[in-house]
Amino acid sequence: MSSRADQAQTKAPGGTKGRRPGSAPGLSGIRFNTVKRLIRTLFEFYPVMLPLVIVCILFNAFVSAVPSIFQQNVIAIVEESWQSRDWSAASGRILPFVMLLAVFYLLSLAAGLTYNRAMAVITQGSLKKFREKMFHGMQELPIKYFDTHNHGDIMSYYTNDIDTLRQLISQSIPQLLISCVTILTIFTIMLYFCLWLLIIVLLGILVMTQVIKKVGGGSAKYFVRQQVELGRVEGSVEEIMNGQKVVKVFCHEERTMADFDRVNGELFRVSEQANRYANMLMPILNNIGYVKY
Repeated sequence: MSSRADQAQTKAPGGTKGRRPGSAPGLSGIRFNTVKRLIRTLFEFYPVMLPLVIVCILFNAFVSAVPSIFQQNVIAIVEESWQSRDWSAASGRILPFVMLLAVFYLLSLAAGLTYNRAMAVITQGSLKKFREKMFHGMQELPIKYFDTHNHGDIMSYYTNDIDTLRQLISQSIPQLLISCVTILTIFTIMLYFCLWLLIIVLLGILVMTQVIKKVGGGSAKYFVRQQVELGRVEGSVEEIMNGQKVVKVFCHEERTMADFDRVNGELFRVSEQANRYANMLMPILNNIGYVKY
C-alpha cells in the first residue's frame, strides 16, 4: 500500500512542515529560539509556580557549593587551635559555622521538596496544555491536511513528540540551571585558591566541549531522525490496519510486510546510531576527567 503522506506537503501543527517519509529535519533547523519559545510558553502556563521552582533550583545549587567555603574556614580554625591546643576556644568559633550550615541544609531540604512537588505539576500539566493547544490549532487546519497525512503520523505528534518534552522540562532545563550556578560558584572558588589549577581545569573543559560537540552532535542528529521514523512506523501500522480488507482482497500481504520491514528497519538503524553516540559520550568524558585530575 502506498502512503498518502507522499502526495502533499502542508503546514503542520506548531508551524513546522509536515514530515515526509525518508526525510528528517537537519540540526540547522533546531534553533536556540525553539528553547526560548518553550520556556516562554511554560511561563505563560505557570506564571507564579515556575519562577518559584527556578528560585528553589538556584538556591539548592548555591547551597551545594557552600560547604567547601565552610570547610576551609573550619580547617583554618583547627590548624590554629592545633598549634595553641586551645580546643575550648576552637569549639566556640566552629559552632556558628556548623549551625549556619545546618540552617542552610534545612532550607535546602525544604526547597528541594517544593521543587519536586511543583515540577510534578508543571511537567504533567504542561504536557496536557501542549496537547490541548495543538488540538485547538489542528481545528483550523484544512481537510486536505488530514487527507494527505497518515492518522498514525498525526497522532505521533500528540504521543511521541509531546512526550519527548517530558525529560526536557523535568530534567534537562533544571539540570542546566543547576550546572550553570555550580560552575560559576566553583570557578570563583578555584580562582580564589589557585589560578594554575583553574587553567588546567579550563583546558580539560575545552577538550570536553569539543568532544561533546562532535559526539553529541551526531547523537542529536540521529535522535531527531528517530522521532521522524517513529512517526512513519506508526503511520504505516495505522494504514495497514485500516486497509486490512484491501490487503487481503488484493493479496498484498508480502508487499505490506516488506514495506513495514523497510520502515521498521530504518527506525532500528537510526535508533541504534543515536544510542551508540549517546552511550559512548559519558565514558569518553569520564576518561578525560581521569586524565585531567
